[in-house]
Amino acid sequence: DFKFKDFTSVEMKFVMILLKDRPLKKLNLGYNGIKDEEARFLSEALRGNTTLQQLDLRSNNIGVEGAKALSEFLRDNTTLQELDLSSNKIRAEGARFLSEGLRGNTSLQVLRLDWNKIGDEGAKALSEFLRDNTSLQHLSLWDNNIGDKGTEALSESLRNNTSLQNLQLGSNKIGIEGARVLSEFLRDNTSLQH
Repeated sequence: DFKFKDFTSVEMKFVMILLKDRPLKKLNLGYNGIKDEEARFLSEALRGNTTLQQLDLRSNNIGVEGAKALSEFLRDNTTLQELDLSSNKIRAEGARFLSEGLRGNTSLQVLRLDWNKIGDEGAKALSEFLRDNTSLQHLSLWDNNIGDKGTEALSESLRNNTSLQNLQLGSNKIGIEGARVLSEFLRDNTSLQH
């Protein structure tokens, strides 16, 4: 657990060297001011890891390039079950990279992207990987400026999904049309519980 350590870039490189090839199950690097460069080091250190199940990177400064680097790690990973990227700077383009990295993923069960300002375009990008996903059970997208168009894209992509049990869209900009589409989706969906 490396939460609240506030590593410098050099210290983060050293930590990544230490982590490489370690049989980690859980890694908490939340609240460390991790930027894109450190996210790239982390992605490189974790590439090929076959034991990591939980990765907590919440409340850092990971932006689009960091999301792109992490997507490269996620693309081949088969063990990660929980990923928390809440309170970063992912934005729509970063969401697109994450979606590309997670396409075809069959291990991720929990994805938290709260407070990343992904907007409608980011929600549309995520819907691409969600369309065929069969493992995700919990998706949290609180306070991301998602409006009607993003809600519509998410609802459509999840229409035939039977694994998602918890969808959190609180504090977004969902209007009447988005609420209507979401309610139609919820009426037909049998797996969502929350």
